[in-house]
Amino acid sequence: MIPLIPVKKIMTKDIAAIDSHEPVVAAAKIMKGQKTGSLLVKKNDSLVGIVTDVDMTRKVLAGEIDQYTTPVENVMSSPFYTIDSEESVARANEMMTKYNVRHLVVTENGTPAGVISARDILEPIYEEEGGIPFWPNHALKEIAAAFLLIALLATLTLLSPAPMLPKADPLATPEHIKPEWFFLAAYQILKGAEILRFLGNWAPKTIGILFELIFVVLLFAVPFIDKNPERAYRKRPIAIGLGILFALFFVLFTVWGHIS
Repeated sequence: MIPLIPVKKIMTKDIAAIDSHEPVVAAAKIMKGQKTGSLLVKKNDSLVGIVTDVDMTRKVLAGEIDQYTTPVENVMSSPFYTIDSEESVARANEMMTKYNVRHLVVTENGTPAGVISARDILEPIYEEEGGIPFWPNHALKEIAAAFLLIALLATLTLLSPAPMLPKADPLATPEHIKPEWFFLAAYQILKGAEILRFLGNWAPKTIGILFELIFVVLLFAVPFIDKNPERAYRKRPIAIGLGILFALFFVLFTVWGHIS
């Protein structure tokens, strides 16, 4: 079910336009450069249509049209359909199905303010703040997930119990002892900090621990670094980039700690 949230929450706000007399190849270059699937077409400062990636595929590639000489107005979709920014995403989906189109121009007070595509609707959509009650909807979902995790851990414990090794001697630390895998990254950071011993015997442990604390602080600071209000992942390059960077850092030091 598509949520009844306004289209302005998920529309693409950066509107790109092209003159109707420009060749098709110019439109293709703009769409590629701005990473968009549609361009509004204007003629004498008035919007007369919209050209989309579907138009490019069906009318240009399949229609054997010369992209260097054919003007955009010959392949654009006209008239184009509009929807008010306050209308719901469900309404946008109904209009796309009714008119067999994949793009709608979003207007505010009669002025184009963005474009919503079928791809935008297919992105993960979240309810507005307050749309889902914490109790019982969210709370019961989290409780169910916790019980599933406990059941999984219990099953793994029964099927593969930990071996009974000799009792540990608190006064004798075995050589080359390593922590569990989820602590290997922190272990390797402390181990690598030994190169700083030339600063003094205090340096490896102190700087190694401070480095780990800084990493945790940066992780918590991500929401303050990237204040982009967009929720679709393809519109959050900074947050996604930092997440991938942190994940790679963790995997790298975990593997390094395992093989060292």
